[in-house]
Amino acid sequence: MTDKKYSSHYSGSLDTSGSRLVHGLDDDVDSDSNWLISLSDILSLLLVFFIMFLVMTKGSGAGEKADPVRDREQTLPAAAEKDMVEPFPINAWDEIATRVSSLDFSDNVSVLETKRELIVTIREKVTFSPGEAEILHGFEPVLDSIAEVITKHRNLNVEIIGHTDNVPIRTSRYQSNWELSISRAASVLRYFIQNHSIDSSRLSIRGNADLKPTAPNDTPEHRAQNRRVEIKLRRPEA
Repeated sequence: MTDKKYSSHYSGSLDTSGSRLVHGLDDDVDSDSNWLISLSDILSLLLVFFIMFLVMTKGSGAGEKADPVRDREQTLPAAAEKDMVEPFPINAWDEIATRVSSLDFSDNVSVLETKRELIVTIREKVTFSPGEAEILHGFEPVLDSIAEVITKHRNLNVEIIGHTDNVPIRTSRYQSNWELSISRAASVLRYFIQNHSIDSSRLSIRGNADLKPTAPNDTPEHRAQNRRVEIKLRRPEA
């Protein structure tokens, strides 16, 4: 009996220890497996990241050729340079200068060609009476010559600008130099439309009064230079 009891007790103790040992081994195996899984996930993520990096790098290299912003930046200087080289019809300046010279108005009419526009400057002496905005009849042939060039070159827009000196004006019709300068520009515009049927959408006017002088307003001669009308011919894109 004693031997049987001892054997039974020993057997129970062995089972318990064995169970604990097995459970301990299972825990170690689970821990090791979890660690291996985490490492595998990290390596997989690194591999995916590396592949995406290669794809993005190659894609950005190929996209450089088709980048519309960069291409636009590169083409803008070339387009601007072309506009500066050939901004105006070649013969327009010759046509107006020749016509003005033949009419013997060279002393009071000047023609200047810039890189963007053609500017015809006409002094008050041959265009209007002092303080008035009605065109003098003797000057109409000059306006006719300019109108013919405008009609011929239909791609040109025209801006007419009136200028005065700094002497204040106050009459029953014009209360300031602003009103006088814009009225003179409007008279030229009206002449082009009524006498030459120039499309009004090509014409615009502006009055600068005495804000854009070409000479100091310190002598009668200088003030006479500042009283003028400018007719600017330019391409629409300018």
